Amino acid sequence: MSELSITEKRRLVIAYDGTEDANKLFEWALKNIVNQKTDHVILVSALPRTAHSGSKHLKDEHLPEISTTPTRVNEAIEEVEKETHHSKPARDLLQAMATQLKSANISSEQHILWGEAKEVLPKYCQSHKVDLLIVGSRGLSTMKSVFLGSVSDKCVRECPCPVLVVRNATI
Repeated sequence: MSELSITEKRRLVIAYDGTEDANKLFEWALKNIVNQKTDHVILVSALPRTAHSGSKHLKDEHLPEISTTPTRVNEAIEEVEKETHHSKPARDLLQAMATQLKSANISSEQHILWGEAKEVLPKYCQSHKVDLLIVGSRGLSTMKSVFLGSVSDKCVRECPCPVLVVRNATI
């Protein structure tokens, strides 16, 4: 059988948040889900913009929409520089995982998504025709998940593709 082209492969997204549990999830998915010949792995990490934004005046909008005054332009430039700085560790971790995939002859790509994971993951899956999203579960109590909201719960409800939620206790 000839090798499938990247457009013919099953597109698997593994959501990664940099925690030890996420590392275990990645290893578990490689061992139990990912097929070297038929799958293309997309590693994604979501970084909330507001978590590290130094400006109180900037909103989560596109840069051209906020560049109305020189002060706002400077604030926007500073925010982008901070985001780039904060994204470096995430990029490095995703790159290390991609290197591991490459050594196993598994095709992959990496993306950093700007925003809250529970908001950007369903949108990403919709716009990139994802076949399966793999996420971890923190195991929040029912009460905490009601107030805090669960990334995995929201993805299960809103993603257009199947979502595999792996409980951290099982891996």
